Amino acid sequence: MEQGKLVSTEWAYHSAKQLLQEMKDGKLTSRQLLDYYIKRIERLNPQLNAVVATDYSAARARADAADKARSEGENWGPLHGLPMTVKDTYEVVGMPCVAGAPSLKDHLPKKDAVTIENLKQAGAIIFGKTNVPLFASDLQSYNKVYGTSHNPWNTQYTPGGSSGGAAAALAAGFTPVELGSDIGGSIRTPAHFCGVFGHKTTHGVISLRGHIPGPPGVLSETDLAVSGPMARTADDLQLILDVVSGPSPLMQPGWQLKLPAVKQRKLQDFKVLLWMDDPLCPIASEMKSMFDDLKQSLEQQGVSVTVGAPMDMALKTFYPLYLRLLGGVLGSSHKKIERTAMGLAAPLLQKFGDRFQLPKLFENYLEGASQSHVDWLRDNERRYRLREKFLQTFEKYDVILCPINMTTSFRHNQEQDIFMRKLSVDGKMRNYTDMFMWIAPATVLGLPATSAPIGVTKDGLPVNVQIMGGAYQDKTTIRFARFMEKAGFTFQPPAGY
Repeated sequence: MEQGKLVSTEWAYHSAKQLLQEMKDGKLTSRQLLDYYIKRIERLNPQLNAVVATDYSAARARADAADKARSEGENWGPLHGLPMTVKDTYEVVGMPCVAGAPSLKDHLPKKDAVTIENLKQAGAIIFGKTNVPLFASDLQSYNKVYGTSHNPWNTQYTPGGSSGGAAAALAAGFTPVELGSDIGGSIRTPAHFCGVFGHKTTHGVISLRGHIPGPPGVLSETDLAVSGPMARTADDLQLILDVVSGPSPLMQPGWQLKLPAVKQRKLQDFKVLLWMDDPLCPIASEMKSMFDDLKQSLEQQGVSVTVGAPMDMALKTFYPLYLRLLGGVLGSSHKKIERTAMGLAAPLLQKFGDRFQLPKLFENYLEGASQSHVDWLRDNERRYRLREKFLQTFEKYDVILCPINMTTSFRHNQEQDIFMRKLSVDGKMRNYTDMFMWIAPATVLGLPATSAPIGVTKDGLPVNVQIMGGAYQDKTTIRFARFMEKAGFTFQPPAGY
């Protein structure tokens, strides 16, 4: 947005916790806040295309009911009367759930996703849906139904994907919190590209029933994929996580979830492993410099920081297995003849990939998409053996800090198939799919990872760090992000918003 077109930001960048307190204190009503967001979206969304579907009428009625209930002493829950948007992969009654797919442009859910039920039961008001790529399967957010979403930091650049509309909406002050999902960095990367907070949860702590993909009506939970909160503060991540986490409907009769409490009381209590170098995926030099500055800042504040790879592992330890398991998940959407062809193509890619500068190690994805169930079971066992070894890292360190991506946001790049695209990093052309490498360890091992801002480049693009934790230590990685905020690493609004 151009300078000089500044609009009122009276509530745009207040945190959800601030807004809830102001409503509780009678300084703000739910209807006032909702109308404020609607007006802001109507003015600013045309240049961003972050919010793509709305149900303002039902939202206004629910906001009025929330205000009336509050005046009568009723409490709907921790999100009483809070307006918010959610990623357009979650089924919400009253709005289409398209997931970027023309085949679903008329899909009107008759039931809310489990997470949406939880948000509504806690008092939230879902008034809009945010844009995603086709079936949430890209690190840019564009599709033939709703078009392209743009980054508030530079509208020529992508906000990322697949939760790109969500990240853009947060950065532009359209919503206080968001609900994203992540199988290939789809929370972490958009948060990084837009400079907001995002949390990839431990696998299984939030149900994905009612999330597309898979197809509408699927009852099982998906391997690798997770739901997770997005926000402009770490506290708001925890606020939403507390609301939406819990066992899936498949397990509810006999299971409860209780995430471990945080042991560390202050930033200095954390022992940190900083992992920022890997030969498979070097990061942009300016980002590396910012990580060096982060290390220095943490050490100056009394934090113990060790530089190195966890258990002397490397990205190559995780990435091929991640691709095989990812192929197993995404291959289910292909016909048998297509999966067979992918399997036949795998050895050709392995043999000739380097000659034609094709994506590194991507034969593993093709093999995963065509593998037998027996092969998948063996890969699954490999995953848990790798996980057990990796978790030994947390006997010595509390969190691992590493990049989310090798680059910052980039200009819209939609011309070729995802496997053929290239990105320039420090003047060298890199495969687009390299962006999946740094997110692979946390995903393949099912571990929590918080994406948190650490600054802005000279070109005016945000940079985030990935904070990885041990299994179910979601509160710990979010708490570390909160302590980083207190140390000055906060969300910054894009110029003009």
